[in-house]
Amino acid sequence: MSLLSVGPLLIARLKDRCPSVKGRVLSSGDLAGVKEVAQVAPALHVLLQGYTPLETLPGGDVRWAETWNVVAVVKHAARQGRAGSQAEAAEPILREVMAALSGWHPGYPAANGPLKAVSGFFPGFSAGYAYFPLAFLAQVVTEGAGRGEKQ
Repeated sequence: MSLLSVGPLLIARLKDRCPSVKGRVLSSGDLAGVKEVAQVAPALHVLLQGYTPLETLPGGDVRWAETWNVVAVVKHAARQGRAGSQAEAAEPILREVMAALSGWHPGYPAANGPLKAVSGFFPGFSAGYAYFPLAFLAQVVTEGAGRGEKQ
């Protein structure tokens, strides 16, 4: 398992399990160069928040904690002319994300258990859009240089 290989697995799962966004599940690479006012919504953005080494295992393998943000993007109420509509629009999307990812085990060999919901960023509002993030922790093990070498 390589560091950061969880991202594509999250994207595939969300495309399959979140019909509210109609397949619009985007990575940071997909969003590069896209002007905010030109983005599609509703959509999900899958973004790496960060990663931390948890422990070094025998042979130099490392167990990591990766935090991934899944951000539901909807049109902001100011654009739609209805107070509270951004939260109403985001709620079913967030429900689908939680059902798809909370407790899901991605099934890769180096995973250390299922995904866990963790604290993430606060919701934000900008350029006519509202952003509602959820964060998930994945643990992965990367292979060290000492694996297979004689000590």
